[in-house]
Amino acid sequence: MKTIFLIFLLFPPYLLGQDLTFYKEDITFTLGTNHFTVDGLYWFANRANKSCESLIYYPYGINSTTENVDSMEITNVSENSIPKIVGKDKNGFLFLLRLLANDTIVYHIKYMQNIASDSVRYILTSTQQWNRALEYADYKLIVDKKFIITKFSYKPDTVNNMENAKIYSWTKTNFMPYFDMVFHFGK
Repeated sequence: MKTIFLIFLLFPPYLLGQDLTFYKEDITFTLGTNHFTVDGLYWFANRANKSCESLIYYPYGINSTTENVDSMEITNVSENSIPKIVGKDKNGFLFLLRLLANDTIVYHIKYMQNIASDSVRYILTSTQQWNRALEYADYKLIVDKKFIITKFSYKPDTVNNMENAKIYSWTKTNFMPYFDMVFHFGK
């Protein structure tokens, strides 16, 4: 298992001679009393004239040894199927992505982790392994009004106050993240 992760980390898809790109994501984060949920759509494109297959490592934003992911699900939305998980550990999972020539595909990935500190993190810096900026990224954080966000790693573009929650939003184009999305909070 560790060998597969190491191979992927040393040889991401762009180094394997494939024209596979990760170009868009739309993520909704929900921060509750005990859990942090990441619910996202991820777009990939194969710009080559032949089909491709690649292992994709999806990292969790675990902050401490006492945090863990309670549940995880992944769906190939484009084909209404569940992709093969070829490995997983405490910090993420590895799945097989298959894509026809000159085609795009959308994956839905959702996970929930318990909270054991005063911050949560979503890994953005893994985008750098693709050696290409995201064409478009949309992020929303829904927070119970009991929470006070004390610091953001990226300043929100907008904040909307709802009856029992606040919704923070970010929209990015041509986005190459150099640090992760981190939310520091108090109750």
